[in-house]
Amino acid sequence: MRGKRCLSLVWVLCLALLPTCTCDDGTVGLEDGTVKDGLPIVDASQNKCPGGTDKDDDGFGKGCANGDDCNDADNTVYPGATETCDGKDNDCDNQVDEGVKNKCGTCDPGCTQLGAAPFEIDPAKDPAVKDANGVGLDGNGDLVLDKTKKNFNYMWIANTFDVLGAAGGCLYANDASYDPTKAWCRGTVSKIDTKNLKEVARYFSVTCTTKTGATGCEDLHGKPLTLQFPHAPSRTAVDYNFDVWVANRGFAGQASATKIANETSDCVDRNKNGVIDTSADHSGDGKIEVDCDGDGVPDDGSTTCSGAYAGQKPEFLGYDDECVLHTVSYSDSGDIGRSICLDPGIDTGASNAWVGTYSHTSGGKTVNRFFKIDGKTGVLSGPYDVTAGHHSYGCVVDSKRILWSTDLGGNLTYLNTVNPTQVGPLLKPSWGTPAFYGISLDGNDDIWLGGWDSGQVYRYRPKRTSFTDLALGTWTGVQHPTLFTHTRGIAADDRGKVWVAVNNGYIWRVDQNVTDGLHDETASTDYWPTKGTTVIGAGVDFDGNVWGISYGGAVASRLDVDSLGDVIQPPTAQTKTVDVGKNPYTYSDFTGYGLQNFTRPQGRYVYQLEPCPTGVKAKWTQVSWTATVPANTSVELRVRSGDVETNMGSWVGPFQSSPAQIGPGAAMPVSPNPAMILEVEFILKSQSKLDTPILHDFDVAYDCTETPG
Repeated sequence: MRGKRCLSLVWVLCLALLPTCTCDDGTVGLEDGTVKDGLPIVDASQNKCPGGTDKDDDGFGKGCANGDDCNDADNTVYPGATETCDGKDNDCDNQVDEGVKNKCGTCDPGCTQLGAAPFEIDPAKDPAVKDANGVGLDGNGDLVLDKTKKNFNYMWIANTFDVLGAAGGCLYANDASYDPTKAWCRGTVSKIDTKNLKEVARYFSVTCTTKTGATGCEDLHGKPLTLQFPHAPSRTAVDYNFDVWVANRGFAGQASATKIANETSDCVDRNKNGVIDTSADHSGDGKIEVDCDGDGVPDDGSTTCSGAYAGQKPEFLGYDDECVLHTVSYSDSGDIGRSICLDPGIDTGASNAWVGTYSHTSGGKTVNRFFKIDGKTGVLSGPYDVTAGHHSYGCVVDSKRILWSTDLGGNLTYLNTVNPTQVGPLLKPSWGTPAFYGISLDGNDDIWLGGWDSGQVYRYRPKRTSFTDLALGTWTGVQHPTLFTHTRGIAADDRGKVWVAVNNGYIWRVDQNVTDGLHDETASTDYWPTKGTTVIGAGVDFDGNVWGISYGGAVASRLDVDSLGDVIQPPTAQTKTVDVGKNPYTYSDFTGYGLQNFTRPQGRYVYQLEPCPTGVKAKWTQVSWTATVPANTSVELRVRSGDVETNMGSWVGPFQSSPAQIGPGAAMPVSPNPAMILEVEFILKSQSKLDTPILHDFDVAYDCTETPG
């Protein structure tokens, strides 16, 4: 073969079995580049290191002009060589395969990437989309915050005195006839489907984390609980995950707050039976039955239904419900826990719950206080005293992290949730004798207050130049129609309207853009009757419809409202209703609308991957993404895995920077792994109502661990 470099005949004799060629001089030699014992054979006449020792002919070695070699037995390894994915330190920099490993962190060619670009947000078009809540697509098809896409269709109603005890009837704990051994009227929480007008679950408003101890029941931190006590839940506050916190007033007893999970994936399999045991409407009749065996005692996990419910699982599981996560007691016995509200939680993930007392005294003075409950762990912080003379009746946290607390006696105060030792003075309007009730936040961070027996509702517009200047804001009063008795709960929407619960059975509408000062609206006709009287609560759902909660009628009424804030005719608040538990007393942010729209906008996108052939698990390694993140916004990732969609592992994260390593040995590995399925959850957050983070794409690296036959 002419034109090829050959080795000498001596080498041919030694390596007679290797490929040969005919050289230009007519001799026979070996082809240059032939491999022997893992090394290429080269023409010695082309020595790259004259005068030195270069055993592998790569130009590097002892005494070579190019310098020494870190491995003179391998001519793919020398200083400056191109790093390849082969398990070697090719370029002699004491690193192996740096920058050339695949997304699985290996050299395995089976590693694959799979992601979403462009995004799909409609599960009907891509069933792998498991949730796209509060997010939409921009003109480039990237994922952004979009409050018009909120699709949480539930609300949480606290039923003060619901499940009867053996003695029947309902009593407060400070009633002379109260007997705690007879379980008088324990409180519950109803979960309501706001679209289909059905109750889908019901829960007790407390739970035990242990059955041990002198009392047989303790809260999350070991403080005794009495299960038969009428804890008297009232306010509820819905988190960014749509979990709920419920405040238990605990008249003449212990105030507490309880967290209940919205999704079964966040519940706890306490009995280790492999499924989540929780309340559900098994009969499909839109109502939770709490006594399916008719024995006069609320059901639990061991109940066997009978009669009309024979063969059916109990719909109410009492204290065995695994979605009632934990109860946290706070302050002293008898302090009464009325208010509860949630902060933005942008630094900690889940929102923290803030709970306030109504009747705490210190040194002979009324000095009420707030406590913070960590949204993830339930750890209790505080107390943080507010100005003396204030009885906290309700609260809300604005987008600047200022907590505003209202008092039935007619004063408003505030504290800084970042530095809760910083508190404001007592604030009052300059006219009349105010009496505040419900409290709400609008899109301008202005505070709205229900008026109880003052004949008005109120707006306070803080001056936001400094914490101290918050007290220098302006007041607005709106006098309500003369036929009203008391105004109670209040809720602002994003259409410029405020909706007010009226005690004698109405929902009233007020414009948010009313000017400062006192306004006479006694002749207003912007009100509509509901089903049931003693309407305590008002709330807005994520379809923009308005709810009135009737304490006396044990019913929630929906008033359908269009995109402009006008009531759709004919009004529906007497026809579109759903029954709840007895004595519902909820008038806080029981849908989460205020938190999601005003306190801090947030969106959630969940995508499910199951990429390997049937029966083959994937080894999950890494998730990477690209995003544009303006100041005061963020993108966070959580992941979870499993072999079946109904039994996934726990969420892992949050990860706040790309790439997120989730494989074995990572700081936060996903488990189980390998697994059939991986779900990725991206949370988009913003502290600004004008800015949104932008998620451009994401990739998931995995390796199918088996090859099917």
